[in-house]
Amino acid sequence: MWVVVPVKRFSAAKSRLASVLSEAERESLAQAMLNDVLRALGQCERVSGFVVVSREARAGYAAERSGGLFLDEATQGLSAALQQAGHWLAQHGRRDMAMIPGDIPLVSAREIDQLINAHRGTPAITLVPNREREGTNAIAVSPAEVIPFAFGAGSFAKHCQAAARVGIEPRVLELAGVALDIDNPLDLQSLLTHDAETETLAYLCDSGIARRVMPRHASARDISDSAAASRLL
Repeated sequence: MWVVVPVKRFSAAKSRLASVLSEAERESLAQAMLNDVLRALGQCERVSGFVVVSREARAGYAAERSGGLFLDEATQGLSAALQQAGHWLAQHGRRDMAMIPGDIPLVSAREIDQLINAHRGTPAITLVPNREREGTNAIAVSPAEVIPFAFGAGSFAKHCQAAARVGIEPRVLELAGVALDIDNPLDLQSLLTHDAETETLAYLCDSGIARRVMPRHASARDISDSAAASRLL
């Protein structure tokens, strides 16, 4: 299956982190997270190829370095970008697709392969919600235009409702790495409790951001892994 990775311009990314990160830091964070996602895609067994959809030139360079393709985003907005990518894939003989966002740095190749393995049949819809089960952090669809995409507030419920309207029972997967998208300071703190070999965590620690954003008196309960805690010392 082909995977679509929609990416905002880095300069416009992660505005909800403006209270703790400078614009330059948010841009670097967006780049690091995308690199982690593309690295995971490159390690997958079930991914036939991937395409990054964006107006961000640096995202295009990252896609090419990772062996993917780049599609210049025609209309801003995640739902519109996926519609564009689905049409492009259909023109090239691909009827199905999956979407993996560029801001889930803990995603693994195993989880992406699990999503694709779980997605069977046509028509079919497979969803991975975020931790709050409010947003849609990954989706696989066959065919690509089986439902209109409805990303934004409440997208998980909206996609479930859209599936019901066309008579499809969506398959729902809980995947921990996919579920953690980095949108606000609490997400950033949660990310820092994990011990993983990612470019994102390396950047946060090496830049000093980790020390700055974690609570001064974080307890062992706040830091779920002692190895992760050691990165902050």
